[in-house]
Amino acid sequence: MVVFSMSCWHFKLVTGIHNKREPAEAISKEMIGFSSSAMSTLEGAELFVPGSKESGVIHMDLDRSFLPVPSAVNASIFESFVRQNITDSETDVRSSIQQLVKDSYGFAADSGSEIIYGNTCLALFNKLVLCCMQEQGTLLFPLGTNGHYVNAAKFVNATTLAIPTKADSGFKIEPSALADTLKKVSQPWVYVSGPTVNPTGFLYSDDDIAQLLSVCAKYGARVLIDTSSSGLEFQATGCSQWNLEKCLSNVKSSKPSFSVVLLGELSFELTTAGLDFGFLIMSDSFLVDTFYSFPSLSRPHSTLKYTFRKLLGLKNQKDQHFSDLIVEQKETLKNRADHLIKTLESCGWDAAGCHGGISMLAKPTAYIGKSLKVDGFEGKLDGHNIREALLRSTGLCISSSAWTGVPDYCRFSFALESSEFDRAMECIARFRELVLGGSPQVNGSN
Repeated sequence: MVVFSMSCWHFKLVTGIHNKREPAEAISKEMIGFSSSAMSTLEGAELFVPGSKESGVIHMDLDRSFLPVPSAVNASIFESFVRQNITDSETDVRSSIQQLVKDSYGFAADSGSEIIYGNTCLALFNKLVLCCMQEQGTLLFPLGTNGHYVNAAKFVNATTLAIPTKADSGFKIEPSALADTLKKVSQPWVYVSGPTVNPTGFLYSDDDIAQLLSVCAKYGARVLIDTSSSGLEFQATGCSQWNLEKCLSNVKSSKPSFSVVLLGELSFELTTAGLDFGFLIMSDSFLVDTFYSFPSLSRPHSTLKYTFRKLLGLKNQKDQHFSDLIVEQKETLKNRADHLIKTLESCGWDAAGCHGGISMLAKPTAYIGKSLKVDGFEGKLDGHNIREALLRSTGLCISSSAWTGVPDYCRFSFALESSEFDRAMECIARFRELVLGGSPQVNGSN
């Protein structure tokens, strides 16, 4: 039953069933054999889009980039499909991933490390949740974690606990808050999204992660470092690059349970948009055996391995043309983030800002407690129901505070196609006029 449930969950996330407009309640009634925890999670996971008066929904609620795919990526994809008799060595990405994590995070994945590939990072995470449950562990998520990961754990009734975070520190885990939370549990598994935090877009520095690892070592926690949203940092001034090998060498732990697992996703690193390739690096042999005891892991096809090996070669060798494409995408994301912040703040939202990635959080300060009546929605607005109100009135879909886990803060993804992004900004302005009246005034504009 667990394997079937996780497969269904992964299917819904990957195939985009959440783009359909059928209400969650209607779908759930047709499902057979799900546990009460699974049903409860599905109903609140925002996988489904309620009806909108507009024909086209604008999605600022997806963990995906819709920016133009660079020509080098398209060329590698095309070559992988037309090539025949591809050898095993041409699809072996192990050494390329080892170099990537060494260069990017200072993480040493030696010959004793197990590197496992999956169709997505989330598919690999799902297996780690089962490993945690096998150990009767508790998964600790900071408030402001990607809702898909939290809901994936809750879907199978894993034991979870929230680590408090603050807006003024970018919703990052503070060592003192982590220590206070770890005191309350046994067999802790700590989830850390970084260096770029998904979905807040803030960054952990090398000193930040070193302090967190030190606390985790003291309490014997397993640490899941998820790098899947990293690689597109556009404002990293003053944020030192990670050197995990040095951090771990400086950590002293008498608890054998302390270990670090590195999760990754190549699509962000290599700007491949809709192509996903997840990887997982572990060195704890007991954890590796436990992971492999659970069947049904979807793995990347050989054509994808060939494609990503080619692209990893360009990145690792610092190919100038490819490097320029990455810089261009970072600049595009920075401009989008700046535009979104100005639009939100001129329309009654408090934007938290961001330094990397494809999304940010914002609080609908001016809207909370306001009454609204539109087709299919009536009530006083809050951080949860504003998602439905915004969608039904304008066609713009965001993630609510129920998804982010942070009271009143919603998630906006901004790596949309250019025309879709412009439409999204118009929807935010139109919603302001509908609820608050008047026209938005953008700071610094004429």
